[in-house]
Amino acid sequence: MNTKNNQLSRSTDEKIIREVHRQIEEHHRPISRITVRSVCEAVNINRSTFYAHYRDVYDVVEKVEHRMSEMLTTSLLDTLDQTGSITKLFEQVFRFVKEYRQFYQLYFHEMHQSGIIGIAWDMLSERTAHLDYHQFGFENEQEMTYAGAFFVHGLTAILQLWLDNGCVESPEELVQILIRQYSLLPEGLS
Repeated sequence: MNTKNNQLSRSTDEKIIREVHRQIEEHHRPISRITVRSVCEAVNINRSTFYAHYRDVYDVVEKVEHRMSEMLTTSLLDTLDQTGSITKLFEQVFRFVKEYRQFYQLYFHEMHQSGIIGIAWDMLSERTAHLDYHQFGFENEQEMTYAGAFFVHGLTAILQLWLDNGCVESPEELVQILIRQYSLLPEGLS
């Protein structure tokens, strides 16, 4: 019986997520204009059922972003394991964001968060934790922490601009921009 309830709960979750995504994609509706009522009517559930799963529509979007970040993280780890290249890793970030550009345009503009980039940065930091901050050209760990925060928010701004401009540049071109702007890669990691 628990299994059935879990399956029913997951099914309801998926219906809600699909509907919010549909309203974003098909209707180009800003997140702030998607109502719990419209979601409930579309998937034929009560508002109380919705609230048993999510706080509000923004909570749904955050959960979707978290799932997408998990998908990207898996892909990034595979890329890093196969190539050992941070350049290829960031190209994969740009490809992923471009593939889901409609969602990320709304996400970056309405949620004002750097979710996917913060997750990628945390993953990269974890993978390079064995390296000394001097290898990155920093005087101490605190300086590296400040640079990381600057990088995450700068990369988020670059992604927003890239999305707003229609993703004209290729992922490879954007990585080259990052390398020039941030001197991102210590020797031997490209």
